[in-house]
Amino acid sequence: MKELLYEQYGIRPSDLSMLGPYQSFWVRNKVYILIPIGKRKEEELIEMKQLSDFMTEQGDLSVAAFVPTVQGYYVSEIREVNYCLLRAVRQTERSMNEGRELGMFHLRGRLYPGEISELSRIGEWRELWEKRLDQLEKFWYGRLTNHPTTSFEKLFINSFPYYLGLAENAIQYVVDTELDAEPQVADAATICQQRFTDRLWRQTNHVKVPIDWVFDHPSRDLAEWVRHMYEEGEQAEEKIMTFLGEYEAVAPLSAFGWRLLFARLLFPLQYFETVEGYYLSGGGDQPFYQDRIERILEKTNESERFLASFYQSIRLPTETLGIPKLDWLT
Repeated sequence: MKELLYEQYGIRPSDLSMLGPYQSFWVRNKVYILIPIGKRKEEELIEMKQLSDFMTEQGDLSVAAFVPTVQGYYVSEIREVNYCLLRAVRQTERSMNEGRELGMFHLRGRLYPGEISELSRIGEWRELWEKRLDQLEKFWYGRLTNHPTTSFEKLFINSFPYYLGLAENAIQYVVDTELDAEPQVADAATICQQRFTDRLWRQTNHVKVPIDWVFDHPSRDLAEWVRHMYEEGEQAEEKIMTFLGEYEAVAPLSAFGWRLLFARLLFPLQYFETVEGYYLSGGGDQPFYQDRIERILEKTNESERFLASFYQSIRLPTETLGIPKLDWLT
């Protein structure tokens, strides 16, 4: 790998180590991160580079920049896998005020003056969720008529109508938000992560890797952080309230933004990913997905209670902001 890196980039690393999920190496005070890009399109990578260059210009030195090969390309093929090499200033060890840092990140990203098309997800949640729901509903009906045989399939067949209803509620909540609430300056699109969690920046020692960036409403990152913290964390409600308070101190959300955040929490993403993952793997990782769907179904009542009390738990003045509650949850 060291020789191949030298051939492609003219850089000979002394040693390779893991930085989160990625291979990395150090050259003086710079960290280089080798990232497999899978099937990402060239147009997506171009926009990611434009955004990372802009964020660096805005003064965020923790953002990793794309490194060209010796031929001037930003994608290299190493052992039949396409990679991008990214470089960032070495970050000092520090405790992270994550909510505040995300708020600053969003404020800078909102200032991007160019056009983003390939990475844009702003205003597309409803269409994307409807498409995903329609696909899974057709698949569910097909499995139903074929009579399920495995334990996972039986759980899927029995539970899907409930999660169909939950997803439809999330879609309707977005529709109502777009009809009733007026977007504010705070609702402008900004740079978000595909899936933001409390681990994402920490695992790369606070280096921000642009390979999974999208251009979307800031509530996307907040909702995914909250979702992950609720599903995985202890003392989740206290941590969620602290995180959102830190964020709001820098970049307050509008009523429109709070409603989008709640809609995203309402959409049963983990359930969809579990079912899709099981069938895409051909049932090859059956124990993993079996355990996962069982845990999701066991927490159904708890999840409803969390959603029903979410606004109250973060002390959001819903009546003042004109934010509706879902009667069936309460």
